[in-house]
Amino acid sequence: MTTAIEQAGQLIWGAIWLNPEVFQLINQLPRGLEVALGVTLVAGLSQAIGQGIILFVNRVKPLRFMLSLVISAILFGFGWIFWALSTWIACNVLFRLNPSLITVGQSLGLSYAPQIFSFFIALPYLGVPISIALSIWSFLAFLTAMRTTLGLGLWQAFWCGVLGWVMLQILQRTIGRPVARAGQWLANQAAGVTLVTDLKELERLVQREPINNRDQP
Repeated sequence: MTTAIEQAGQLIWGAIWLNPEVFQLINQLPRGLEVALGVTLVAGLSQAIGQGIILFVNRVKPLRFMLSLVISAILFGFGWIFWALSTWIACNVLFRLNPSLITVGQSLGLSYAPQIFSFFIALPYLGVPISIALSIWSFLAFLTAMRTTLGLGLWQAFWCGVLGWVMLQILQRTIGRPVARAGQWLANQAAGVTLVTDLKELERLVQREPINNRDQP
C-alpha cells in the first residue's frame, strides 16, 4: 500500500500550491504524521538558515553553527505541537467538532510547506517582506487544510486559526515558559555562547567589536 512518505513530494508541492486534495490525502495515507513532522523540521531548518546571520554575528564556530541550526529546527517542531494542540482545543470549544488531534497535527504540519523557502529571508532588504509573505502563504494553506479536512467554511476556518493562535500565545506564556527557557538554554549550549538576538543589541555588537577581534569560545 502506498504511504505518505512515498507521496511526500506530491503532498508538499500540492500544499505549496494550496491544493485541497493533498490535505485529505495526508490524513488518509499511512505514515502521514511522519511527513507532517518532516515538513515542519525542514521548514524550521530553513528558517534557521535564513536567520543564520544571528549566529554569524555572535561568532559561533562552524560545528556549533550546524548544531545550532539543528536545535532551532527541533524547537520549531515544538511550536508545531503547541499550535496543533491549541487549534484542536479551539475547534472543540468553538465548533464542537471533536476532530482527531492527529488529523489537526498532520494538516497543520503540511501547511508549513511554503516555509521551506524561509532561507530566502536572509536576502538583504527583502528578508522581512519575504518572511511576511511566507507566513501569509502558510496561513492560507492552513485555512485550506481546515476547510478540507474538517468541512469548515472560510470564516469558520479563519476564526479557528485565529483562536488557535491566541490560545498558542497563552500556552507559550504559561505552561510553555519552561519549554521556552529550556529551548533558549539548548540554543546557547549548542552555540557555545550566550546568544544575542535583539536587533539593537546585535547592531551594537557589530559596531562595538570587529568580527575578527572577538575571542572565540
